[in-house]
Amino acid sequence: MKFNILQQDLLPALQAVSRSAGFHSTLPVLSNLLLSVSSHNLKISATNLEIGVIKNLPADMLEPGDITVPAKTITELVLSIGPVKLEFLSEGDTLNISAGKFKAKINGISATEFPVIPTSNQNPVNFKRKILEQIQQVLFAAAADEGRPTLTGILTQSASSKLDFVATDGFRLAHRQVSVGKEVHFKSLIPKRTFEEVLRVLTEEAVEEVSISTSKDQNQVIFQIGGTMISSRLIEGNFPAWEKIIPEDIKTRIIVEKDNLLQAIKLASVFAKGEANIVTLNPLPSKLVVTSEAKEVGQQENEIESEVSGENFPIAFNVKFLTDILQSVSSTQVLIELSGALSASLIKPVGLEGLEYILMPVRTS
Repeated sequence: MKFNILQQDLLPALQAVSRSAGFHSTLPVLSNLLLSVSSHNLKISATNLEIGVIKNLPADMLEPGDITVPAKTITELVLSIGPVKLEFLSEGDTLNISAGKFKAKINGISATEFPVIPTSNQNPVNFKRKILEQIQQVLFAAAADEGRPTLTGILTQSASSKLDFVATDGFRLAHRQVSVGKEVHFKSLIPKRTFEEVLRVLTEEAVEEVSISTSKDQNQVIFQIGGTMISSRLIEGNFPAWEKIIPEDIKTRIIVEKDNLLQAIKLASVFAKGEANIVTLNPLPSKLVVTSEAKEVGQQENEIESEVSGENFPIAFNVKFLTDILQSVSSTQVLIELSGALSASLIKPVGLEGLEYILMPVRTS
């Protein structure tokens, strides 16, 4: 293998692909990047066996071939060299790099030991990038605990011209529905980590559309984002029947300025210490009273001007869960719908259709 490429063209690709290398794996080759050259194209690949990333970029090919080299080593080296033309030549399992009077050799591993990254792109569905960017509003609600694998994924489904993203950890649920403008049939349970990588790549690729396809035989989902392909395992199992937990019997409605409520919650969090981490909302005529206390710290009370209709009763929430929701809302006002002190509550941005959060209250003694 022999090729030339500018350092400023190669470095961003190395940095982006290296994020998906398996640095903590017991298989040494997974901490390597696969460099493949053919037809004036350099392909850089990485995988941790859960997520695989392939990035294509133009290069001056002199001889085709491939080799794997440690991701950290080659990335740090190319970063330190600076903006010059780089020359690469592989000899067996060694990669020679030269730039002017500088020369280096990196010990690699044969490309034959690198796992195959699924690239099947059958029956792809195309979505506008702005549609996939909406996933940011629900990601935080997915579970981090691998003990319940299905809750670590984002249910992504469409059976009409609407696309639903749903995430839940069992205590809170986030649902974003967006219009795709055409009838689309798609359903997958995609890992949260995969969507996080998709969002990062979207900031690096100037594209308007993203292609998504699934491979049933390999249980994979494949994203094509410009010159970058992301392949990921799908999560097996049944996602909770989330539609059934949406509250219908609403007893109290509160409309409040989001920034005012968020500021009050942040102040309340100073006193919401301990395992419970509780903040209490008490809707009263024309105001919402936010309280919190901890025996070892103290207590606080804050009144916020609000539009309140319906019954008046206090309800307690986990302060972090409530903060996460408010920070994900871009509207100036939020609507809080309560169905009881111990029943699931709905939180929606005012003026934005298709986004809703369900939050379970905390039982207080």
